[in-house]
Amino acid sequence: MAATGDMPRSLLVLSAALGLSWGLLWSVQAPFLRSLGYSGAEYGLLGGVGVISGALATMAAGILSDMLGARKVLGVGLLTYAVSLYLISTGEWLLLLAGATLMGASNGFYGTSTKALLSRIGEDSRLHYNLSHYAAAGSLGGALGSFAGWAPVYYSEAHGVDIVEAYRATIRLVALLSLLVAPAVFGLPEHRGQGFGGVVRGIRRLSRHFMLLAIFEMIIGFGAAMSIHNIDYYFALKYGVSSGELGSVFAAQQLVMGLLMIKLPGLSDRVGGPLRMYLVVTFSSIPLLIGMTLTGSYLVASVLYLVRSILMNVATPLFEAFALGLVPREYRGLASSMLSLSWTIPASGGRVVGGYLLDVNVELPLRLTALLYSVSLAGYAYIGRRLGRL
Repeated sequence: MAATGDMPRSLLVLSAALGLSWGLLWSVQAPFLRSLGYSGAEYGLLGGVGVISGALATMAAGILSDMLGARKVLGVGLLTYAVSLYLISTGEWLLLLAGATLMGASNGFYGTSTKALLSRIGEDSRLHYNLSHYAAAGSLGGALGSFAGWAPVYYSEAHGVDIVEAYRATIRLVALLSLLVAPAVFGLPEHRGQGFGGVVRGIRRLSRHFMLLAIFEMIIGFGAAMSIHNIDYYFALKYGVSSGELGSVFAAQQLVMGLLMIKLPGLSDRVGGPLRMYLVVTFSSIPLLIGMTLTGSYLVASVLYLVRSILMNVATPLFEAFALGLVPREYRGLASSMLSLSWTIPASGGRVVGGYLLDVNVELPLRLTALLYSVSLAGYAYIGRRLGRL
């Protein structure tokens, strides 16, 4: 039964459950590692390792989603995610590296396969609705999970449990949740695979404009990884906050984003299309990124981050719908992996560089990111005009 348009209800449930697990993990991971004594450079290195493995998995996931079907790839991603969380919960450096590697791989499998599934459901004219509503369910789940970031803090204080152990137990709980939702994959719709020869033909069918979009996406990916992907450590380092404060900020962001994502597709139809709406919303976020570096107040910085993140990310499904719409649907597993790779490959270096810069000057990564975002968004606008979409 469809829950929204042509979207299977099981996909929305899966998105909400995984969003809840991600929100809870995001709120506790940085305080957990900082409590164990790991530095910004080490935190950035873990992120960089995960991005590299994610790039490799994304490449494989795109090919396999078109060859064998995206549902199988999604199942592998969920199982890999659970194993990675258990390894991270140990806090041992070598196991942390292994866990970060597997988590990156799980992101590659999961992210690519879900976009391939969604892009083949219903008519292309509804693609921006399907992608936005799926992302909305994940954001609303993420809000609930992020508010739960207070749970280990309260549990530690109420029962006299060491905060590190409370964080460790929370991460393992997230691993269990990902296993519980895995069976939902079996009921998802699937398309027939086309074999390796079809994938090779798909590479030749990727349009020149799609490839140019991917180049500008690489610039955004490097900038985001350099600062935003380390923002939880930035707040923990600059303001000494716990998982509760971090989780509350992220929860508010996800809650507002989830509600807005439900409305944006219809609004974009009225203002000139998905790309126009995406550019209007994201360009307005850049001054707020700079503003975060000019305040010493956590309250002010968190509000600026909240609004900035909503503006920069809430319209992402609209951009993805525009980009995937340039490619025939039988090749959208490959196209999805190309979009993800254009983000993740430069992001591997960005996480490491950003972590190092945090130890040198805590504000520098955010300022450089603002510059890179401006260049890339201008590039998107150029492509949109060439295609007559603006």
